[in-house]
Amino acid sequence: MPRIVLRLPMRNRAVRPTRPSVRIKAKQSQMGTKVEIKGIETPGLIIRDMVASDARSFARYMLREEYQATIAVRYQTAADVQKFVARCLRRQAALTRSVFHLSAELKASSQVIGDGFIIMNRPKTFEIGWGVHPELWGRGFGTEIGNALMAIAFEKLGATTVWAKSFVNNAASIRLCNRLGMTQDRVSQNHPVAPGFRTDVSFHSISATDYFDAPY
Repeated sequence: MPRIVLRLPMRNRAVRPTRPSVRIKAKQSQMGTKVEIKGIETPGLIIRDMVASDARSFARYMLREEYQATIAVRYQTAADVQKFVARCLRRQAALTRSVFHLSAELKASSQVIGDGFIIMNRPKTFEIGWGVHPELWGRGFGTEIGNALMAIAFEKLGATTVWAKSFVNNAASIRLCNRLGMTQDRVSQNHPVAPGFRTDVSFHSISATDYFDAPY
């Protein structure tokens, strides 16, 4: 894959110094309420609803071997990534929206360098997950995305519990869950994570009480 040239802000070492500023727009109609994520500001990122043109930026990192080693769903071609984005855009249009897949762009350059998702598994319980371009690992952007996802889930969607899962061999992701204030609930060995793919998985969660009681 060709290298992406990025204009980067200063390395962010802070862990949740302030809660992200969340802007969510709800459009009322006779059919229901459509929820749009207009923009969540973190120290270095803007996290927003996905648009079709993000597919090219996603392909720059989602097709990389080192990135795919950390995730369950592995796309093979740029066309696969475009289909993924098209599915996400259809979900955005749903009035009863239960899946939010978001893009993360650098404030400094507006370049998309990551993504995140929020999935309502059952009432008031949401799974979150995140991904960052491998060339930007270790700069704190995963933590910024995770904080923003929790802010949306707890402060705007009314979650009582937010949880995440990581491959047991992905130590960086497990450390990120800890930085987000999550606690490990269990480890599932040989867990099915995708068709034909099993691995050991660590599950982490945080309650609304612990989220709102945390210092920031």
